[in-house]
Amino acid sequence: GELENQLLQANPILEAFGNAKTIKNDNSSRFGKFIRINFDSSGYISGANIETYLLEKSRAVRQAENERAFHIFYQFLHGANAKQRQEFLLEDWGKYSYLTYGKVLVPGVDDSAEFKNLTEAMEIMGITADDQSAILRTVSAVLLLGNMQFKQERNADQAVLPDDTVAQKVCHLMGVPVTALTQAFLKPKIKVGRDYVTKAQTKAQVEFAVEAISKALYERMFKWIVMRINKSLDRTKRQGASFIGILDIAGFEIFKMNSFEQLCINYTNEKLQQLFNHTMFILEQEEYQREGIEWKFIDFGLDLQPTIDLLEKPMGILALLDEECLFPKATDKTFVEKLIAQHSGHPKFEKPDFRADADFSLIHYADKVDYSADQWLMKNMDPLNENVVSILSQSTDPFLVNMWKDAEIVGMGAVAAAETAFGSRTRKGMFRTVSQLYKEQLGKLMATLRNTNPNFVRCIIPNHEKKANKIESGLVLDQLRCNGVLEGIRICRQGFPNRILFQEFRQRYEILVPGAIPRGFMDGKKAVEKMISVLELDANLYRIGQSKIFFRAGVLAHLEEERDLKLTDIIVQFQALARGLLARRNYQKRLQQINAIRVIQRNCAAYLKLRNWQWWRLFTKVKPLLTVAEHEEKLHSKEEELKKLKDNYEKQKQETEELERRYAQIIEEKNILAEQLQAETELCAEAEESRARLNKRKEELEDILHELELRIEDEEERYAVIQEEKKAMQQQIKDLEEQLEEEEQTRQKLQLEKVTADGKIKKLEEEAAALDDANQKLLKERKLMEERLAEAQLNMAEEEEKSKQLGKLKSKYEAIIADLEERLRKEQQARQELEKIRRRLETELADLRDQLNEKRQQVEDIQAQLAKREEEVQAALQKADEEQVAKTTLQKQLRELSTQLQEMQEDLDAEREARNKAEKQKRDLNEECEALRAEVEDSLDTTAAVQELRTKREQEVAELKKAVDESQKIHEQVLQEVKQKFTQQVEQLTDELENVKKVKANLEKVKATVEAENTDLANDLKSVQMAKQESERKRKQIETQFAELSVKFAELERSSGDSGERAKKLQTELEQVTNQLVVAETKALQGAQKVSSLEAQLTDIQ
Repeated sequence: GELENQLLQANPILEAFGNAKTIKNDNSSRFGKFIRINFDSSGYISGANIETYLLEKSRAVRQAENERAFHIFYQFLHGANAKQRQEFLLEDWGKYSYLTYGKVLVPGVDDSAEFKNLTEAMEIMGITADDQSAILRTVSAVLLLGNMQFKQERNADQAVLPDDTVAQKVCHLMGVPVTALTQAFLKPKIKVGRDYVTKAQTKAQVEFAVEAISKALYERMFKWIVMRINKSLDRTKRQGASFIGILDIAGFEIFKMNSFEQLCINYTNEKLQQLFNHTMFILEQEEYQREGIEWKFIDFGLDLQPTIDLLEKPMGILALLDEECLFPKATDKTFVEKLIAQHSGHPKFEKPDFRADADFSLIHYADKVDYSADQWLMKNMDPLNENVVSILSQSTDPFLVNMWKDAEIVGMGAVAAAETAFGSRTRKGMFRTVSQLYKEQLGKLMATLRNTNPNFVRCIIPNHEKKANKIESGLVLDQLRCNGVLEGIRICRQGFPNRILFQEFRQRYEILVPGAIPRGFMDGKKAVEKMISVLELDANLYRIGQSKIFFRAGVLAHLEEERDLKLTDIIVQFQALARGLLARRNYQKRLQQINAIRVIQRNCAAYLKLRNWQWWRLFTKVKPLLTVAEHEEKLHSKEEELKKLKDNYEKQKQETEELERRYAQIIEEKNILAEQLQAETELCAEAEESRARLNKRKEELEDILHELELRIEDEEERYAVIQEEKKAMQQQIKDLEEQLEEEEQTRQKLQLEKVTADGKIKKLEEEAAALDDANQKLLKERKLMEERLAEAQLNMAEEEEKSKQLGKLKSKYEAIIADLEERLRKEQQARQELEKIRRRLETELADLRDQLNEKRQQVEDIQAQLAKREEEVQAALQKADEEQVAKTTLQKQLRELSTQLQEMQEDLDAEREARNKAEKQKRDLNEECEALRAEVEDSLDTTAAVQELRTKREQEVAELKKAVDESQKIHEQVLQEVKQKFTQQVEQLTDELENVKKVKANLEKVKATVEAENTDLANDLKSVQMAKQESERKRKQIETQFAELSVKFAELERSSGDSGERAKKLQTELEQVTNQLVVAETKALQGAQKVSSLEAQLTDIQ
């Protein structure tokens, strides 16, 4: 996922800003890091965190030969495009002073491609484009700071900046004014007494200040990047159930000359090596003895505690270094002198030969290391120019302001105090040294490692030429020996490095001894002994302890191989059986396919014989013409209609049964509610009993609380006395400070008197050479002045001694005040914690009351909904019955109308047949009429009789026409009436059918609604049951808390110290119990109301 991808992309970012090319490694980490990957209970990564240790920030301004600065400088200069080079004011490689050896390339590494990868990694990490630009601006500013060229003024101790072009570029990148920055470097203001004065800086001092600011800028930028990475990796809210930690830190370092950084690294490795020895040698052998295995304890002589004590204990090397940093006139030389005086007799401390360059030597576990204490006090205090820091913290760049906010630094004034006759003293205790911070970090890291199951990875250098496939045996053996790896291999060979629990051994390797262990229960140790006897292992290869079985190296691996072979045989047999079963099934399937093919072939052969037979052809042609086929089709359609009607009837029947089942379910739920009502009644009675017990316990606790309040009043009186003592001490310290200032002024006056006396003596000597007559008198005056001068010097020495004593007294009182303030802070912190707990419990109580009201309202709503749903179900059932009756009536009417329609259809057919007959008669008469007309035309000379016959015939024809027309009109009128009647009946049936469909849809909607409401009621009922279980759980929790409080009160009665703080804690817990009692009473009242509600509901249902 995204978190895993970000975790992977954190490495390129850290390598770019924290790694560099060294003589031994082209990608060496110049800082230590501890990566903590958190996992949740399901095994997924829930977050990560990175801690860094001791960044080698001096590499940003200075490198050794054939080494590079941090990768980011070269990646940025090589990979920046034209727009970025213009925006960040980049120059060529050779123009940067901080890149000591210019363009040093790493074989096989493309800095431009690495810069592109860095940009992509920062985008994946969620670092915005503005933050990326701010980081690159800072990198460019650090490089440009090294190009500021200062010069020394002639006949003065003041440095100058002849050309401020580079300074303008730096100030543009950092968003600060040029004049203020250069003035802060060249003429910083320092505090003298209560005033600030401008101090001249030499060229060396200015260059030192610029380098210090450059290193601090890079270090703070690196820490910001690490903080930003941690913010991206820790954004998930999932709680980490476990973690995997990876510690990557520099190994033991022994150079020709070692400094403060090497001491810190070697101190860390001493602690890690001690953890390795304890885990590999001490814990391993202790487990042998704990399991009852015969073992002779081996002492490998790897106790590193003396060296660690020499470094970290009070009056140790780091403590003495911190102490020297507190004295204004202390130097590296005084630190070394104190070190030798304190630890010259320590077995791990040696003083080197006077001809050596080293100041002292320490015997570490790897080898003896010579250390030079040059600049140690400066490195431990890590001083910065306060004026420059103040300007940077007021920059227009938010990124720079964020880096320098809340900066705790040691000012240059603290370091320069020894350089001036009247230099101000910096107040001590206002900063923390580098060694103190590193020691705290290391302590936390070691505490984390001790609480884990560590695995150790040793990085071995095969050769110094950085060549592949080349190993220098002596070099590798030296590393293995000094790291304790050879001793680890030795104890693994002599001991039993593999161990496994009895149950796990039986479960995993019982497959190797089938039938050796009988079925049923058997003690784990006995089962393991039986298995070992069957396996016929050599007795020297294993040991059986109290809960585990131990094996020598390689034995468990051999058992694993045997187990794999056994599993292979079993799997092969299983595969053979499975393949045989599949082959038999396939064989049966093929047989069935063959039989089917034969049946198809016979049918095809029979068809081929029949298709040319004449009678078959005649049959296939005649069959569609038969009326039987038509009747069969009609019969088939009628059967389909009948089937549809049956399906509809079955569907309606199922719906009716479903409604009946729902009704039965509701009755059953009513019975369940009645049972719950009975249970709630019993719970209410139990709650009443619990409330009575709680009231009794509350009275007892109130009595105890009264006694504790009396104790609290006593403690408060003692606290007031301590406060008064504190105020008196502060006033005394204030008086001592004023006295110290007065003594300082007196000392200065005496110094001035001394200078004046020197001048007078010189003047007197000149007058003695010119005036021989007044020689004796002048000699007497000179002697008098010398006595006064000696007296003044003596007074000055006494004042200096008093000043030292007052300084020591001041330090003592400051320590006392710090102790009192620490006690006060702890008291206040304890009160704040108790107040936080009280507020949290009040919030939880309010939430519980709100939840109680919500549950009560939900119960009332559920009861109302249940009653409403029962009414709706009854109405729906009644409506369904009515609809069923209506449906039956409509079906009956539909059958009657179908019968009438069929009769009318038959009448219509009869009318059509009569009309056809009439039309036929009409045609016959017309034909007769035409024949007669022809006869009339042929015989014009017929007689009168014929004429009369003709007239008669014409009348008959006219009457017949009229009769035919009337008959036709009547038939058309009857046909029209039949059509209208049929159309009306069809429309009426259609409307009735639509109404039936609508009623059916409404019934289905009602049914779905009732089902949904029943589901909701069931869920609400489950919620009520869960709320009841929760109340029961909280009641038990309250009883448990009362029992715990009883134990705590008993312990309080036995204890005499810290009574005030414990009384406050118990008072808070008593308030919590009182609140919980109120909650229990509320729940009891709720249970009573719920009982009443359920009784009313049961009455309504019945």
